[in-house]
Amino acid sequence: MAWRNTRNPYRILVSEIMLQQTQVERVREKYAAFIRAFPNVRTLANASLGDVLRLWSGLGYNRRAKYLHECAKEVSTQYGGKFPTDIPTLMTLPGIGISTSAALVAFAHGADEPMIDTNIRRVLSRVFFPLNMSRLSLDMSPRSDRELFQFAKSLIPKGMGREWNYAMLDIAATQCTARNHRDECPLQDLHGKVGDFVYKKPQKKFAQSDRYYRGRVLAHLAKKKMNIRQLESVLDLKTKDLRVLLRKLQAEGLVEVRGQNLQLPS
Repeated sequence: MAWRNTRNPYRILVSEIMLQQTQVERVREKYAAFIRAFPNVRTLANASLGDVLRLWSGLGYNRRAKYLHECAKEVSTQYGGKFPTDIPTLMTLPGIGISTSAALVAFAHGADEPMIDTNIRRVLSRVFFPLNMSRLSLDMSPRSDRELFQFAKSLIPKGMGREWNYAMLDIAATQCTARNHRDECPLQDLHGKVGDFVYKKPQKKFAQSDRYYRGRVLAHLAKKKMNIRQLESVLDLKTKDLRVLLRKLQAEGLVEVRGQNLQLPS
């Protein structure tokens, strides 16, 4: 994973945003292409949102690209192109919460701060709060993320924030997995035998969902300008439903209307 071989906060941020709700293997190629096109925060800030969305196409959750673009602009204009090094200030930037800000200061600067993503939350809950895991639900942690953040921070060996977070991520991905937990998990003696870790609310079907059509609209517009009739044809979507979808995308700044044509933001 190329993002593990850098201390550059911009490149770490790109990887963290891409890895949200997206598997590592899908991110590898996109990350490399993104860094080639936008090697630093200023080149990203100076690019059009349309160019950013074109490169992002295929990763899904396109609002992530918009937030990343807005974040780059703010870092360039407000902080001279240098990322803040403290969590409270980082959390004021677009699209950056406590987990992403902790990842930035830990991976870029070695700070003893824990990132609390879904996987690390699962491992901490299994090991330290087993009674609350009987229903095996993702939202059964007895603490809020902020409280869990403070608890996890107390676990990090001094000066080992970067290593601790990577170790937790790797254990969660390869041993202490959500499903088909491995018996050779190094935490087995602490949490005992565990079952599958499942969502309390079932995941919505992706095909023909709102997110599915949003992605397809932006993927088509990444290639060329189109009008509503053309989009109707390629999407096989009713005019009424398509217009509702386009109004949402336009309100979010992800689509522009130019005359009869729709296009990505310039």
